[in-house]
Amino acid sequence: MVIVQPKSYYDRRAEEIRRQADRIAVLIVSTDYPLVDIAIERSNLRDEAESLFPDRMEIYDRIYESRFDRLIEQWRAEIE
Repeated sequence: MVIVQPKSYYDRRAEEIRRQADRIAVLIVSTDYPLVDIAIERSNLRDEAESLFPDRMEIYDRIYESRFDRLIEQWRAEIE
């Protein structure tokens, strides 16, 4: 028998941040959503992450901001 523990508030919020980051990645790669609007989305996500996990922003930057930068460089550099 497998016992499933209920997720904590912070676990649920971390999952939501991951989902939002994935959504932003899709906007970068698969749409013509303007980069200025993507920058606003990124800023909003960063603010939300910082409000929940202020002591982990270095990790956030290494994972998500570097991912967004790489995707923009790969998929949008020649467009903009």
